[in-house]
Amino acid sequence: MTDFEDRVRRIVHDVVREMDHDVSEIDDVIEPPGADYCVITFTNPELKPIEIAKPLGAGESQELDDIRRALEYRFR
Repeated sequence: MTDFEDRVRRIVHDVVREMDHDVSEIDDVIEPPGADYCVITFTNPELKPIEIAKPLGAGESQELDDIRRALEYRFR
C-alpha cells in the first residue's frame, strides 16, 4: 500500500462516517500499479467507482475537499 492510497483510504472512511453512512458501503480503495490516482469502489453495484487523482503539490486538505465532494455526489 502506498502512502497516497493509505491517506485516501483514511480520508474516505472519515468522510463516510461524517456523512452518517456505514463504512461497509465502501468496498475498496486501491491505487493501481503505476497510476497517479486511487479508485474508490462500493459494495452497492449501482454506485459507480470514483477515481481520485493524486494532487500535484496540493496538501491533504485539497484531497479531503475533492473526496468529500465526490462522495457527496455519489451518495445523493
